[in-house]
Amino acid sequence: MDASKAARNQALFREVNERVRGLDYSNTHAEFVCECANPDCTETVGMDLDEYEEIRRVPTHFLVAAGMGHVFPNVERISERHPGYWVVEKFGEAGLKAVRLVADRRVTQGEVA
Repeated sequence: MDASKAARNQALFREVNERVRGLDYSNTHAEFVCECANPDCTETVGMDLDEYEEIRRVPTHFLVAAGMGHVFPNVERISERHPGYWVVEKFGEAGLKAVRLVADRRVTQGEVA
């Protein structure tokens, strides 16, 4: 998979999860979409909002459903393994693209970087 395409796909899934996270602050648990680079993936991962928040603190880290079918070794490596989900870390061109996409989103949304 092309590094730029993988980063764009995952950034899109992260954007969906950002909206899920913002829907209900009274609930501490939510179902998040897998942020793998496969645009056809429809798996979800249930987790606490604090756990998801911890993952998204690092722009190169993405939440994926557990299983090698959600990992693209040419652009990312498994950073953490948890029951039901893994955290992958983008590297190289894909990592740089992920960081740029997060920075661009913050600027468009008026956040201070």
